[in-house]
Amino acid sequence: MAISASRKEFKVIVIGAGVTGLTLSHALTKAKIEHVVLERGDVAPGHGSSIGIHANGCRILDQLGCLRAVEKLCIPMKQFVTRLPNGRLLNRSNFFDFIAERNGYPFLNIERRAFLQAMFESLAEKNVIKTKRRITDIIEYEEGIKVILSDGTEEHGHIVVGCDGVNSIVRRIMWEHAHKVKPGYISVAETRTLQTSYCCLLGIAPTPTGLGIRDMTCVHDHGFSFLFLSQPNQTYFFVFFKLPKQAKRSANCRWMSEDADKAADSVASHPISDSLEFGELWRTRMRGQLVSIEEGVFKHWHFGRLVLAGDAAHKVNQFSKPAPTELIYATQVSPNFALGGNTGMESVVVLANELYRLKEVTSSAAPTKEAIRTTFQRYQELRMRRVQRIRFLSGFITRLQAFDGILMRCMAQWIVPILIGDKKIADQLGCLVKGSPKLDFIAWDSREGTMPWCDESSVPDSEAPQPRGHGFQRSTALVAACVLLLTYMWWSGALN
Repeated sequence: MAISASRKEFKVIVIGAGVTGLTLSHALTKAKIEHVVLERGDVAPGHGSSIGIHANGCRILDQLGCLRAVEKLCIPMKQFVTRLPNGRLLNRSNFFDFIAERNGYPFLNIERRAFLQAMFESLAEKNVIKTKRRITDIIEYEEGIKVILSDGTEEHGHIVVGCDGVNSIVRRIMWEHAHKVKPGYISVAETRTLQTSYCCLLGIAPTPTGLGIRDMTCVHDHGFSFLFLSQPNQTYFFVFFKLPKQAKRSANCRWMSEDADKAADSVASHPISDSLEFGELWRTRMRGQLVSIEEGVFKHWHFGRLVLAGDAAHKVNQFSKPAPTELIYATQVSPNFALGGNTGMESVVVLANELYRLKEVTSSAAPTKEAIRTTFQRYQELRMRRVQRIRFLSGFITRLQAFDGILMRCMAQWIVPILIGDKKIADQLGCLVKGSPKLDFIAWDSREGTMPWCDESSVPDSEAPQPRGHGFQRSTALVAACVLLLTYMWWSGALN
């Protein structure tokens, strides 16, 4: 079977019109690459809570021409507030001002549905987005690939990009292709990569008195924690619960509304400020649901003409062993600190850069299978190390906020507020963010802060001035370790 004459120009089929899918559509439009985006539901579904956009995400949106539309949907976040299990204030700072100073962009927190709608409305050609398209199969042939839909229609192209989330059908079909062509290439262990140690009760409620109007509030507790991100008219809430036993996640695992009510009831009487209990917020909710927090990064992101991006390839909540100094400085980064969504946006920008190079090299001819494989492999290699680093940073805070063991409790209550401080944490976060990618094929200048973007600086990152206090990280880690040891000895009774 051959692609028709009208389809000989390089064409990309994107599956999924979520954050990564819409970002990729914008990028491919800028690259003048023909594409179509197939979404099984609506572009902006009415579920979920909010999405946070860090400076790396804002920079990508700025380059795509979407940032102004997104900025109109919210006011930048300002304060970061932490509280103890009894609701007592532990720390308050203008943390988000600190990170904006370092990277040049604010931290934005927006209702997810509104964000997706703004991304869609910003598209120059909206007809590339096709909704209510359910995939039944994907078939590769010598000259291309076709996607078969449930209504009997087909989409033909040269590659398929799976931006269809953690339960990716593209990933499943890719594995099936790999098993047929190269048995054993995808191991049983890889198919069980995703794990769930936590679930999350999330939703939206009118902003109550006591949580501010542009604050991020974390309330530590034992085995669970609260996170609130407020805007003038509504507050986005997240309650993380540690599950009794880490589980291998099934794609069919779903929590029901009864489960959400039961989870909310279990923490309804817990204080979330000086004058507010969680139950009061839950009763006024506009919507709320219980979801699993999947964790894991897959080993293989591509096979044949299929490639994965975003949560389909990397669900970055996994906790892995960090370097000692990274352990100290990771303590205010969380899944709801927007690293997951921003990481997906970064990945499709890198993929778009590689597809643009592929298109330029092949010119008017269709790319060969070997050229496609090389492009996909380079994309994965460029992303894997950074994704693995973000994986740790994204997962560590969930355990920290939930006082997951004596180490986490000591870190949350004493080490971070007393020995580290928010400015040093902002320095480390700034260092992470400044290494993010942008589209290579567009001439454009980004906003700048005190930390230059690595790809716009003439000084190699290893030679660039380090944030204040960087030279004392090892000493700080040593002091922290000593304090932790003394704390543990006191807790265990060894000092009595």
